[in-house]
Amino acid sequence: MPTPQRDFSQRQPDASNGMHSRSLLDTVSFSQDDILELFSKADELERRQNETGSFGDPSRKRVLALLFFEPSTRTRMSFQIAAERLGYSVVTLESAATSSLSKGESLSDTVLNVLAMRPDGLVVRYGKDDDLACLLPTLEIPIFSAGTGVLAHPTQALLDAYTIERICGVRDTRVLLVGDIRHSRVARSNFDVLGKLGAAVGICGPQEWLPAEPRKNVRVFSNLDEAAAWCDVYMGLRVQHERHAKAADVSAYNREFGLTASRLQILKKDAIIMHPGPINHGVEFSHEVMNDPRYRVLQQVTNGVLIRAALLARAFEDTGV
Repeated sequence: MPTPQRDFSQRQPDASNGMHSRSLLDTVSFSQDDILELFSKADELERRQNETGSFGDPSRKRVLALLFFEPSTRTRMSFQIAAERLGYSVVTLESAATSSLSKGESLSDTVLNVLAMRPDGLVVRYGKDDDLACLLPTLEIPIFSAGTGVLAHPTQALLDAYTIERICGVRDTRVLLVGDIRHSRVARSNFDVLGKLGAAVGICGPQEWLPAEPRKNVRVFSNLDEAAAWCDVYMGLRVQHERHAKAADVSAYNREFGLTASRLQILKKDAIIMHPGPINHGVEFSHEVMNDPRYRVLQQVTNGVLIRAALLARAFEDTGV
């Protein structure tokens, strides 16, 4: 039996970010001040963890539900670790095969059923689902996007910018995004966050993987060697094989658009190498990259826990930060 269609558009969400003012479905509604305030909260949480071993008061018994309708390692586990260090309980749905989705239940019905169990907040990752996209902004508890199809990955962009800010500062820093830009939710959110913080942003990749429409204030490079010499931050993006109609030639891609041993010599000595993960080794990055002292990918992962904890603390105001 086909899933009945609902119209959630009649309920009016608060701007683009959700009915609850502390939801985060996209970074569009975040101002520069909001972003910098979040960075300060993350700094404070790190200091608190170093002093006490946790981010918040473990006596607070909030429940956070993680609903991952697409695969994830870093985002899912960092939200979970962040929540547990704040003293929350966490419940996770991470596989359609072990849920009623395998019986034909829609994503929206799954979310509504979980919501009926009265969690304090939801973290949701999903692909393309117009019904769910209309539903989430209408919900009256904090909702956090863990990535939406090719459209947005707000917490990744925030942790990327936070990593850059802590190392060299974002303003006037030249940040290069390389690879599968058109299919990258990370790139879309980074354009927004980095632009608000005053970075100079460039992109490079196969022509068919670049945005169809030119983006204002984003420099487009056709030659990766030129782009690598220009940038202060080199951010590789995963080749998203699952979103392509035909398989990419990974060897050819690595030669033309991969960060290879020879291109490591072109990068500035104080440049930063980043990647949102997962890395396709030998494709976006040659194997030498992981041993380069400029490689900061694991620092991004560490900072992901801090940023996601700061967002949760901001939503529930649990730490007094």
